[in-house]
Amino acid sequence: MSIYKVAVDIGGTNIKSAVINANDLSFIENNSVATPNNDTELIIDEVYRIVKYYKDKYDISNLDLGISSAGVIDSAAGSVVYSGPTIPNYKGTNFKDYLAPLYSNIAVLNDVNAALLGELTYHNYQQDNIFCLTIGTGIGGAFYNRTLGIHTGARHRANQIGYLLYDSHSETTFETRASTSGLKQLMEVKNYPYDSNVKQLFKDAKQGDTLANDILNEWSAYLAEGIAQIQIIYDPDVILIGGAISAQGDNLLNYIVPKLECYLPHNYGHAQIQTALSLNNAALIGAIANLL
Repeated sequence: MSIYKVAVDIGGTNIKSAVINANDLSFIENNSVATPNNDTELIIDEVYRIVKYYKDKYDISNLDLGISSAGVIDSAAGSVVYSGPTIPNYKGTNFKDYLAPLYSNIAVLNDVNAALLGELTYHNYQQDNIFCLTIGTGIGGAFYNRTLGIHTGARHRANQIGYLLYDSHSETTFETRASTSGLKQLMEVKNYPYDSNVKQLFKDAKQGDTLANDILNEWSAYLAEGIAQIQIIYDPDVILIGGAISAQGDNLLNYIVPKLECYLPHNYGHAQIQTALSLNNAALIGAIANLL
């Protein structure tokens, strides 16, 4: 059996992939490509191309393949059973069947479940109850209990927190308003001069730019409102924030945490809030966690 495992992480914006050494979890090679529109170009065809490239290049005869994907995932069937608007025409996609010529073993997971598994594989958390939300094109959630493991729900739909807080007037959800996509849309509406450059936005805000601070304060209020609902429903020991924006660390948390009490009953309290330690590689590690 090869010590090389192949992992693919499918998001609404990019497909990340890697060849990972199972002995030390080091990355032998990793790449990122834009996610196809899944209309004229299919995601599953791009995934097939990526996996075949790694399999051929590294001459992996018995391939262990991990797939991490946005959407509601039936891991046993290896398929997408529900998907929101961030990825069109995605429901019904079956990785287990379509990629069968390439692998010997496969694991297919929801991307946030994979990210949390990766975080737990990389780092030794002492807490018993951990909630992870990832902020990107959309917003996803995962919940881990030390005794029960990752909770997926009766129909694989547990922790689909992006659909919380639907507002019928604006026809938006928590995900629509508080994702990175929502932040970029707000930047456009507020005429931020650097288009959708989120890193520049945080930099300008730190330097005291009024417009940048106004944008981040409005957006982080949406985010804090959703995190408050997570606190009430799950009562975790810690809430982790993942996704590329988590690289902002305390610059991000300083906008969110002070606003939480506005959405919780007086003196209710909340879990420790922190950014994920593994940043963007966690889902790739988590995708192969059950194949190690």
